[in-house]
Amino acid sequence: MTFPSVTRRGSGPKAGSSPSSFLRYWLPVLAYIGLIFSLSSLHGDQVPSGFPYMDKMAHMLEYSLLGLLVGRAIRFTMGGAGPRGLAALLAISFGALVGLLDELYQARVPGRMSDAGDWLTDVTAVTLAVVLTQVVRVRRGAPNPSDPPAENH
Repeated sequence: MTFPSVTRRGSGPKAGSSPSSFLRYWLPVLAYIGLIFSLSSLHGDQVPSGFPYMDKMAHMLEYSLLGLLVGRAIRFTMGGAGPRGLAALLAISFGALVGLLDELYQARVPGRMSDAGDWLTDVTAVTLAVVLTQVVRVRRGAPNPSDPPAENH
């Protein structure tokens, strides 16, 4: 299975080949990564802890959104380049790398520590988001928004 090419109406090149596509799809990813690292910069005494495992829930929410954003960016800028599974693997790998770098960064913030369990939670969240949005079709027969409209004969 491959991703359909995303094309602009009335033109042949892929939408992913323009600088505006990079900004449209990758700028939100980069901005969100900046937000993740800014939250990781909070000193240990500034991090709220309301109930047990709240940090794991925060990681699940945080990295699920990252998975959605990265999956979207890869799909619409590199989607026609290979099988759907490869695009999903790229998105998961990218999210896992961001999570690893985030944990390494937190180890250097006063009052914070690096936790392998947090990283595994990050990878799980990214994987679930990517699998649900990139690999699994939610409704059978639902049109793919990136498919060109069918012509009436």
